[in-house]
Amino acid sequence: MIARISTYLPCSEGELWAKIIDPKSLQFVSSPILKFIPVGKNSFDKEWELNRDYVLKLYLFGFLPLGNHTIRLINIDRSENKIESTESGLLARVWNHTILFQETEENRVHYTDIIEIRAGLLTPLIWSFAHLFYRHRQRRWRKLLRI
Repeated sequence: MIARISTYLPCSEGELWAKIIDPKSLQFVSSPILKFIPVGKNSFDKEWELNRDYVLKLYLFGFLPLGNHTIRLINIDRSENKIESTESGLLARVWNHTILFQETEENRVHYTDIIEIRAGLLTPLIWSFAHLFYRHRQRRWRKLLRI
């Protein structure tokens, strides 16, 4: 199943790129619903890197363990304002995420999350969760961009 959630963010494309390329932003926009903790040598100390597996411990509400979640960025295209990742975890064997954005007017960006979810019988439930979670993330993006 595919989930597509869009919003407008109060920023320029450049301001969004400055935040979105920083893995620490994932922690902020996901909180407090999901918490990602890097495993082993994985670190959130520098920009996201292409074709690198980021293995993360995933927690619901910061304390309920959901197993490991792996993120691999396969495309970071600044000219198209597009980021694509292949992801997987304990509950969803496929959680592929595409981020698209475009400045529609000065300091106003149309932002879209597209998530492909495959989780067997749990797919409809996880698809519903994704809609709620990404709406939350987009609200948190607005807050992060004001900081």
